[in-house]
Amino acid sequence: MTEPTKRRLLRNPYVYGAVIALTGGAVLAAYLLGAFEKRGHIQADDVCLHVPNRQQAAEIFNSVLPDASEYQFTETWRPDRDWEFRSVCTVKGDDDKSLFLLTAEMGSARPWQQWAKTEIPPNSGGKITYFDAGLKGASNTEVAAIWVPCYSSEKDSKQPWNMTVMADALKPLEVSDKEARQKLIALTTSFARQAHKDAKCDVPSQLPA
Repeated sequence: MTEPTKRRLLRNPYVYGAVIALTGGAVLAAYLLGAFEKRGHIQADDVCLHVPNRQQAAEIFNSVLPDASEYQFTETWRPDRDWEFRSVCTVKGDDDKSLFLLTAEMGSARPWQQWAKTEIPPNSGGKITYFDAGLKGASNTEVAAIWVPCYSSEKDSKQPWNMTVMADALKPLEVSDKEARQKLIALTTSFARQAHKDAKCDVPSQLPA
């Protein structure tokens, strides 16, 4: 290509328009893909008050949660003893979408097999495997749950009552399957210890030290 031809192309408004359009398209695509968004960072003080080891919990959340420009924590705290006890910590991301739940709720005592069948929510986290914690622990890559003994005689029913403690990833975690299981179990076990104490349970938790 001769030098005059090059100069004519550079002066051609259609060439400029095409360059601008391509550049604009690339910028728009990068924006839509989140290239200009800064990932939010969770501090220990952001984490729900009744989650123990809040610094450690914040580090886990920062390492596994899906990207969001900011994260908000909301807490439901009902410290009444017996069946009314409830502790829930919800993590929300952009557009107020819930990303993660930590829950501790009461239920009448029953065999762990029945508990696992009825209490573990449907999810796409793969095969459930079991571990030793409380009466039984269950996990996959999106949920970890522990069936924790709590009351020898609940005040109304006068029957033994236990506690379901769960870490539930409502959106897939951004780590390997192995690490997802490990982090979920760690969060659930720690939360279970605190909930067992907060609920004033009178039966040993059988949780690992």
